[in-house]
Amino acid sequence: MRERIDAELALERYVPALRLLRGAADGIGLVLGREILYWRLLPAPPDPLADAEALTGRVAGADAPVLAVRAARAGAGVELLLESADGSRVLTAVDAATAARYLRPGEPVADGAPAEAAEAAAEWLGRQAAAALGVPFHGIGEG
Repeated sequence: MRERIDAELALERYVPALRLLRGAADGIGLVLGREILYWRLLPAPPDPLADAEALTGRVAGADAPVLAVRAARAGAGVELLLESADGSRVLTAVDAATAARYLRPGEPVADGAPAEAAEAAAEWLGRQAAAALGVPFHGIGEG
């Protein structure tokens, strides 16, 4: 049934999808049915490990050998910097809005202040990228 409902949603046929849903499960009213379909329409969240792999792909443009990945506060978020012999450049920025992609719900920091969530998420992503590159990771406040 899920495949049939998703097929209707893919064709932007919302009423037939709602009919299928309500016919498949007793007790689903219009409000709950609409909410279920809404959540079915949302795209799947990106894979954080794929994001780390994408970051390592950006290293190809560096002219000098990569020495480390470093996290640094920047505005309302954290920048991940690629350190090389010819200087550093920004790989990506993590802010409170994107932090949830890298933190599991219920983790203490995920439910905390936005700055803390951004720092924790950037550290996780930076460690993954550094490990993939075989270089050290320097978190915020580390040399």
